[in-house]
Amino acid sequence: MARHKIKKNKLVLSDPIYNSNLIQLITNHILKKGKKNMAYTIVNQTLNFIEQKQNEDAIEILDKAINNLRPAVEIKTKRIGGAVYKIPIEIQYYRSVTLAIQLLLKATQDKIGKTFYLKLATEIIDASQNTGIAIRKKEEIHRIAEANVKIKAKTF
Repeated sequence: MARHKIKKNKLVLSDPIYNSNLIQLITNHILKKGKKNMAYTIVNQTLNFIEQKQNEDAIEILDKAINNLRPAVEIKTKRIGGAVYKIPIEIQYYRSVTLAIQLLLKATQDKIGKTFYLKLATEIIDASQNTGIAIRKKEEIHRIAEANVKIKAKTF
């Protein structure tokens, strides 16, 4: 019998201005030390910058970027007989969106200079065009998964 209760997924409420769950998810991931207003300001500045630069709807560009960044598999490490293997595991839609947001924000944090919202906006634009640091990280995950497909078949 399990000692821990099964964790229920929390429902993410949609954003009040843009009416989008995706924007609320990104805001929650940017959030630091409970300063949600600051995180929301960063997201708003980012979307405004994207609309000015691309002359298109920022939410559509963001949605396209997240769809391009969504990995099909996740890599989990497993220790078998003293050796550590990276095993690819297929993931559900919600988990892939969460990983895409994490890849996007990690790539944004790794960039040097500028303010955060400018770095985030340029990374979103790059991801919507299938270029950029975050896309390279996603492709690296897929390469590792392809290399270790045989290990998955042996272990499970």
